[in-house]
Amino acid sequence: MNDMMPTIEETATAADLAQIEHREWERGNEERERWAAIEASHGPLLTKAELDAYHKDMAEVMAEAEAAFENAYKCDDDDE
Repeated sequence: MNDMMPTIEETATAADLAQIEHREWERGNEERERWAAIEASHGPLLTKAELDAYHKDMAEVMAEAEAAFENAYKCDDDDE
């Protein structure tokens, strides 16, 4: 039944598509304005280098946690 329903591309006029694109652009502007307000009140966000360092640190923490889990799992197997 849904195969018979027309898609928006099939029914929309050029004016409709332009209006949709304009609304998406407006939402993008609103998002950027909200983000700028957050940065203004909380200070600058992480730089690329800081974000990369954070991801590296988190990867190390996760690797340690996984190793600890694997070790605990092996210890459980040894008890049986």
